[in-house]
Amino acid sequence: MPATAEKLAGSRVRLSVEVPSDDLQKEYGRAVQRVGRRLKIPGFRPGKAPRRLVERAAGEGALMQDMLEAVVPRAYTSALETTGVDPIDQPEIDLPDAPSLDAPLVFSAEVAVRPTVELGDVSGVTVEAPAAEVGEDDVDAQIEQIRATQASWEPVDRPAAAGDMIQTLIRMTAGGGAPDAPQPYNVLVGENGFPAGFDAAVTGRSAGDSASYDAVLPPDDPNEALRGQMVTIEIQIDAVNEQRLPDLDDEFARSVGPFDSVAALRERVTRELHHQQAHAAQREVEDRAVNALVERTAFEVADVLIDRERDQVIRERTQSLVDGGVAVDTYLAMQGLSRGDWEANARDDALRRIQRGLALDAYATQHELTVGEEEMQAEVDRVAGFYPEERRSLIRSNLMRGEARERVATTLRSRKALQALTAALTGGAGTLHDHEHDHEHEHGAPPPELAAAAEEAAAAHPAEPADDAADDAARPQA
Repeated sequence: MPATAEKLAGSRVRLSVEVPSDDLQKEYGRAVQRVGRRLKIPGFRPGKAPRRLVERAAGEGALMQDMLEAVVPRAYTSALETTGVDPIDQPEIDLPDAPSLDAPLVFSAEVAVRPTVELGDVSGVTVEAPAAEVGEDDVDAQIEQIRATQASWEPVDRPAAAGDMIQTLIRMTAGGGAPDAPQPYNVLVGENGFPAGFDAAVTGRSAGDSASYDAVLPPDDPNEALRGQMVTIEIQIDAVNEQRLPDLDDEFARSVGPFDSVAALRERVTRELHHQQAHAAQREVEDRAVNALVERTAFEVADVLIDRERDQVIRERTQSLVDGGVAVDTYLAMQGLSRGDWEANARDDALRRIQRGLALDAYATQHELTVGEEEMQAEVDRVAGFYPEERRSLIRSNLMRGEARERVATTLRSRKALQALTAALTGGAGTLHDHEHDHEHEHGAPPPELAAAAEEAAAAHPAEPADDAADDAARPQA
């Protein structure tokens, strides 16, 4: 069947397809047979009535519709093969209003196709690798944070100051109405979520004192009935508590971990901070390198791909908020964002993700980067290592087949491209930090890019028997 393809903007193609009239007439005859088998025509068994009786009983319009439903998909598939078009979505078919059996059927099909990439030249680009330095002040600050986690609060007989924890009874009154019942709160002076003016109202007050001030409650305030209203906040201070940090001595060091002394604790903290700094520096230099490549590369991406990735970004962000106990609407109110802002921001992030992946894929192709079977197996073993031992064999086998296998290969190839690109743009500075194989500092979870593949593989091929214990075992160990 004759077919041509016209490239459109936005990574779309319009196919023009022609079906010869001979093919239409043959398919129309088959349509008569199909429809005739569904009709009950007096005097004839199903499918045995003459054509003219089937046409009279069914109507020419129904027969033409049946014919088109058979011939158009076949002609479209043939056109894809003829033109080499590789679609990524369902086509939008445009048929003539009154097709005829006496003339060829000419129709068009507009469809989104895979993105096109014109890789930019980064041969003259240099990316500076940030230094990963840890000073004594950094170590001191981290140890102070550890001390703070072990601190106690003790009552003091003095006015409240910044950093104190005060025990209060608080009630709010709006618009001259009846006040709420007082509610108890332990509030950290200087670091709390009360409306502006709270800290000034209580600073300098002692246990037994009272204070009040007026404020407009924010749109995300827990008291839904008073959100956005001017209220009077009445505060009764029952106690002032001061934070008491534990002494920084060997006994403290032993209480927070397997350390014999403060010196051992400092050594461990220093090592951890070096690790974190190197990890952050590696991420930063990689981001700079990929951004340089993306900025110099031309992309054409269909909207349908961007919308799919946007929906994925929204799902991930929503789940992250839910895991943190925050509703999406509450988060938006806190950030002063609308739903439209939320979706637009997610779409921008989705486009950046797509462009990053496409650029690295093109870079891998340009530099003939491939992934071997041994590398695949090593990565699968690494991912499986995050799961309970009884599930590892299943995870390994499932990740080495089908779409999961393709995802592992794509991830490894992208990683290779990122490493090669970073090395090229830093003048061969090498890897600052090997975060790809960093088990200890990835919070006990598989690499994010492969976690979904592992979970989907486990769900698609569950262990037998598929009971609650097995479901629990399919999850990564914390």
